[in-house]
Amino acid sequence: MDWRNLHAIAILFREGSLAGAARALGVNHATISRRIAALEDEFGEPLVRRLARSTPLTDRGREVAASALHMAGHAQQLERLTRATKGLVSGTVRLSAPPALVSETLIPSLGDFRKVHPMLRLVLSSETRVASLVRGEADLAVRLVEPTGRQDIARRLGSITYALYATPDYAQRPTEDWEFIGNEAAHPQTQLQLWLEAFAAGRPFALLCSDFYSQRAAAEAGIGIALLPERIMASSKLVRVSDERPSPRPAWLVMHADLRTSRAVRTVADYVTRLFTADAPAPVDQNR
Repeated sequence: MDWRNLHAIAILFREGSLAGAARALGVNHATISRRIAALEDEFGEPLVRRLARSTPLTDRGREVAASALHMAGHAQQLERLTRATKGLVSGTVRLSAPPALVSETLIPSLGDFRKVHPMLRLVLSSETRVASLVRGEADLAVRLVEPTGRQDIARRLGSITYALYATPDYAQRPTEDWEFIGNEAAHPQTQLQLWLEAFAAGRPFALLCSDFYSQRAAAEAGIGIALLPERIMASSKLVRVSDERPSPRPAWLVMHADLRTSRAVRTVADYVTRLFTADAPAPVDQNR
């Protein structure tokens, strides 16, 4: 059987839709449909039900997808072991981190890192969801929740601090007239949002956004008061409006245990760690 066809149904099962599977594999809907159809020809029966708004798997389709996911897990393990045995500071390392950390902490220092390690290519994934190390979505991940995976190696990086910000004009308003900018309702209630709701104490939320950059832009537009990471405020004209603040959130760097001997992955891990250290030394050239 063509592994690409099996991979397609495994990803369709995991993502839950043709659109999600197409995005995950970097192809279009037609390619996913063609690969599923080829697999159905080999099995001689339908594996998905083609409905107007969804493509749920049949019972046999779920069996095939489950087996394909199991195969994919073994393939990812072999890939990790292969990268780990090469032992050279070169190649590609995939790093997942929250958007604010990628833009404000990682990218500004990337030029110096590249001068020291020109053969090492970073693939940065800036997303709010937690990337799976087991499925090979990332080699390293910066997370704001304590890792619990049994196969993960975690390193405490430091803490992310937050404060309340608004424009100078907005800050002059009576506190009882304050309105707030928070996380959109479709997102799970985080500790930060719960803290902000408690601070608001019944005062209204003027706007809900899904990311800190949108919330900062809304605050700069004078819409209300936002709870923002202090790391993204260096270039902003917003001012802090209160000494009250939530507890800092710890940041963790996580890697899969299979990659602990990879010099490339460890080099990037050390680079990320230095960025969270106030007196960070210059990168060490490990190619010498």
